[in-house]
Amino acid sequence: MPRRFFAAFIGVLVTASCSGAASALPQFVAYQLQARANFSGAYNLPDATFFTNSTPRINDHLEVTFRIEVQAGSDAKFVWFGSNGNGGIAYTTPDGAFISDTSINAAGKVVFEQVFAPPDGLYFYDSGSMTSGFLTNLPFGATAWGSPTINDLGQVGYRAQFSTNRAWISYDGVSSTAVHAAEVGLNPASPYSFLFTPAFNNARQIAGKVRRGAAGQTGETQPDEIRLFAADGSSIVIAQDADALPGSPYSRFDNAVAVNNSGQVAFIATLVAGGRGVYRSNGTTTVEIARSTLGPATDIEFFAPAINDAGIVAFRAIENTGLRAIWVGDGTQLKRVVREHDLVPTDLGPARIDQHDTSPVFGGSVSINPSGDVVFNAALTPPDNNQIEWGSGILVALVPRRGDLNCDGLVNVLDVPPFVLALIDPAGYETAYPTCNLTLGDLNLDGSTNGLDIVPFVDAIH
Repeated sequence: MPRRFFAAFIGVLVTASCSGAASALPQFVAYQLQARANFSGAYNLPDATFFTNSTPRINDHLEVTFRIEVQAGSDAKFVWFGSNGNGGIAYTTPDGAFISDTSINAAGKVVFEQVFAPPDGLYFYDSGSMTSGFLTNLPFGATAWGSPTINDLGQVGYRAQFSTNRAWISYDGVSSTAVHAAEVGLNPASPYSFLFTPAFNNARQIAGKVRRGAAGQTGETQPDEIRLFAADGSSIVIAQDADALPGSPYSRFDNAVAVNNSGQVAFIATLVAGGRGVYRSNGTTTVEIARSTLGPATDIEFFAPAINDAGIVAFRAIENTGLRAIWVGDGTQLKRVVREHDLVPTDLGPARIDQHDTSPVFGGSVSINPSGDVVFNAALTPPDNNQIEWGSGILVALVPRRGDLNCDGLVNVLDVPPFVLALIDPAGYETAYPTCNLTLGDLNLDGSTNGLDIVPFVDAIH
C-alpha cells in the first residue's frame, strides 16, 4: 500500500508523449487488478462471491472499496477494502441486510447505508483503526439513507426518505444534520416535488436533479433542474431542461450527477436536437465534455458520471465501433480509458474484457480520484476464448505519480534503475522511457531531478 507520503502530490500529473507534446488529461500507463470474483479460483475474495452491479470507489491513496451483493451460502452483504492489488472483506452485515454502494474519503473511511438489520441507518468502516459499525440514523423519522457520500472532513451527504417523501441531508459526523433541500410533501414552501440522487463534496454542498411542482406532480413533463445546494438551503441553478426554460438545449437529465470540491457539476443530458451529451458546469460556465452525435463516444450510457477537482469527467459510453468503453474528458480532449476486448493483467495472466454473450462488459458506474486514476468493474475472459468466464474484476487504470520513473503506475523497487539513469544520464532516460517525464523524479519539488531527490525517493519506494 502506498505510504501517505503521496498525499503531498495530489493532482493530475502532466506527462510528456513521445513527441514531447503535453496532455491535460491523465496518461493511463497500467491497469491493476484489485479483486476478481468467480465461482472458483477467485482473487482477494472467497469463491462464489459476486459484485456484478456495484460501483467501486477510489481515493488518492489508491484505496478502493466496493459492495459485495452475493456470497453463496450466505444471506449477508459485504464491504471490500484494499489497495495496490491487495485487500479483502472488511465488513459483513447480519443475514438479510441490504447495503448501498460504498463511498470513501481521503482518510480511508468508508460509509454505506444498511437496512433490514436494525438499527437501520448509515454505517462505516475505518481502515485506519480497522473498526466498523453504526454511524447515524439522523434525522429522526427517516426510514432510508440513500446514496451516502463521505467527504474529507468526515461529513456525509445523502438522501433521507420519510415514508413517501425525501430530503437531501448532510450529517456533520458528530451529532447534527443540515437540510439542503426537501420535497414539498415535507416542506409546504418547497418548490420541488421530487429529489433525485444527490452528490456531495468537501464544501458541504449537495448537487442533484430536482423536479419542480406541487405534491404529486412528479411526471416527466414537469420542469427539471440541476442545482447545487449549500447546507443552509440556498442554491444556484446549474442547468434547466426545456420544460423549465424554453430554448434550453436539454430535453431531460439523467437522474444522477457528480460534483467536485469547487462546485463544478458533471451531468448527462438527452438533447432537444437529438443525441445525448456529457457536461460540466458551475452554473456560470458550461463545458461540453462529449456529445453522442459528434463521436467517438456515440452512445452515452445511463450511468452516473464522475468528476475530480481538475474538472476531468469520467463516464461510460459505447464508441463508434459498437464496443463499450470508459472515457475521460475535460472539454478540450476526450480519451478512452479502457474498452471492451482490451487486455488487462490479472492473477490468471492477461485477461480480455469480454462476455460470453452480448451482455454489457462493465458493471455499475466509474470513479476517478484527484490524481486521475480511474476504478471500474469489468467482466473478464481468457484472451482467446470468451466462452470461458474468468468472472468479474475490479481494476484501476493507473496514472504515473512522482517517483514512478518507469511509468507503470506504481512506485516501488522497479523504479530504482530508471531513477539512477535519470540522475546520471537525463537524455538516456528520456530515450529509454519516452512516455515518462523527468519531473516524476523531482520528489523534493525543487524543479530538478538530482541527488537531493534520493532521500525522498528511498522513502517513497519503501
